[in-house]
Amino acid sequence: MQRALRDILAALEEHRLLKEKPNGCDDLVIAQITHDSREVLPGTLFACKGLAFKDEYLFEAVRRGAVCYLSETYIEAADVPAVLVTDIRRAMAAVAIAFTGGAYKRLKLTGLTGTKGKTTTTYFLRNILDEACGQPTGVLSTVEVYTGGGSTQAHLTTPEPFDLHRHFADAVDHGLEYLTMEVSSQAYLLDRVWDMTFPLGIFLNISEDHIGPLEHPDFENYLACKLEFIRNCETILVNGGTDEKERVLAAAASCKKLVTFGMTPDCDLFADNIRRSGDGFLFDVHDAGKTSTFAISMLGRFNVENALAAVAAARHWGIGDEVITKGLARTSVLGRMNVFCKDGVTVIVDYAHNRLSFTRLYESLKLDYPGRRLVVVFGCPGGHAQLRRRDLGILAGRHADYVYLTAEDPQFEDVAGICGEIASYITPFGVPCTIIEDRSTCIRRAIEAAKPGDVVVLAAKGEEYYQKVRGEYRYYESDLAIARELLGAPENELEEVNPRASHR
Repeated sequence: MQRALRDILAALEEHRLLKEKPNGCDDLVIAQITHDSREVLPGTLFACKGLAFKDEYLFEAVRRGAVCYLSETYIEAADVPAVLVTDIRRAMAAVAIAFTGGAYKRLKLTGLTGTKGKTTTTYFLRNILDEACGQPTGVLSTVEVYTGGGSTQAHLTTPEPFDLHRHFADAVDHGLEYLTMEVSSQAYLLDRVWDMTFPLGIFLNISEDHIGPLEHPDFENYLACKLEFIRNCETILVNGGTDEKERVLAAAASCKKLVTFGMTPDCDLFADNIRRSGDGFLFDVHDAGKTSTFAISMLGRFNVENALAAVAAARHWGIGDEVITKGLARTSVLGRMNVFCKDGVTVIVDYAHNRLSFTRLYESLKLDYPGRRLVVVFGCPGGHAQLRRRDLGILAGRHADYVYLTAEDPQFEDVAGICGEIASYITPFGVPCTIIEDRSTCIRRAIEAAKPGDVVVLAAKGEEYYQKVRGEYRYYESDLAIARELLGAPENELEEVNPRASHR
């Protein structure tokens, strides 16, 4: 893929982002765009972005073959043309769309946002679309990127613009028709999806989260970013039971079409008659006077709501109930409500990591495992989402019978300090609490100490095989791998699971 620099300059001028362009360079051929100096090849346009940017990154890019750079300021000693812009992040989005020829517009694109449930809903819908197409469809999730080639691990829920639009172009080049992606609040805070319109959007829920010095300054800013997603959707599917419902629906008024889904009859599409069936649930879906019954092979009653969102999306794309049934039934998401049982002990690996997801998890466990002793293993990340320490501590105090606190992506903070802060909110409830900083040791101790009848929950890391420590991704065997080692295969493991297994 190549573009003349004049095409990129034209896009920047159209959006009034161009501050100064280099003279006599319009015919310069751009072969690649990147913001990572380590990825530069000859013919690259290099973007100078981020608070941590250093001039040395540009000098390295030039040595590797960068032919011009995109920046808000002129950088001395960089012996290549400069394209100066007023807003580097929006400029990156505009450049990415121009460079790829707006490839995302040639996909049947579904975007999902919410405080919890994005990944599970993404795979419910992705598996339905796979069934409909008879082959894998595209996905950009918290943990996986698949655009027609191999499946690779993701580190950002929504990639930076250059990477994001490269994925779209790759999906088009591979002949994919559908792509399903998670859209984080950070994607709007940092303009990663700027100037994009989603043909179909799903709004799952909203709860106080991602608030801190490195994320959103307050809940109002967090909500504003979520509402901005809604305003950039043609058709929006909204959970009728979400918090801030009035403001969410007000934002949806700008969309061409609004459909509500949920657990109450006032929604356009609603589910009821939820009943346990093996290691999953059966439920009825009512839509325009029609009733259909579907099944999921995952525990956690909150997953019925996620499946319902996927049903609504599939029907938007014109997919029939027979295909929807097959897609839902084959969905088993690694690290999400994976259940292991051995010698009377039940161990659940789940990605619950914030107030809303833990609240739903505890509610479900109380219904599905009544009277059982509940042991919970979790931690909180360093450097962001500080309110989780209070919220998750209070929830554990209210619902758990025993708590183990451990590392969860501590970054530049001390694990013992994070755990001590969480414990301070558990102590008033009188619930026993043990801090073991090493996560592998902590999980093994919790499982080995469990008694018949206990339900042990390993929360937040799921199948992730790394810890974020001091700016690095350090290998960690994963909660799921430890549970497999100690207990064997999970009770609800299907023969065919989603492609994230290929990450190992």
